[in-house]
Amino acid sequence: MEFLFWPFMISSLILSILAVRLKKPSMLVISSILLLPMALYLAATPRFEIWGLVFPLFYVGAAVSLAKRIKWLSLLLIAPNFILIGWIGFSVMNQ
Repeated sequence: MEFLFWPFMISSLILSILAVRLKKPSMLVISSILLLPMALYLAATPRFEIWGLVFPLFYVGAAVSLAKRIKWLSLLLIAPNFILIGWIGFSVMNQ
């Protein structure tokens, strides 16, 4: 998880911020693709099971709401990914 997932996770967060700021829904779709390896890894763990696959869908939902010009909903939908990656980072740092 170290070498491949962290650059993808961080770049997906940065790209999602830029997408909302620049109002580019296609960048949120790219963010969901970047988050997909981590989601598949989480789906294989007992704690997240199928819920790991939901996190890229938050980005897709944010892209749809951004295309409909509902910025607050886009921000709300990308927040769980920030919380998840922050929690994973906190867990890794405190092991």
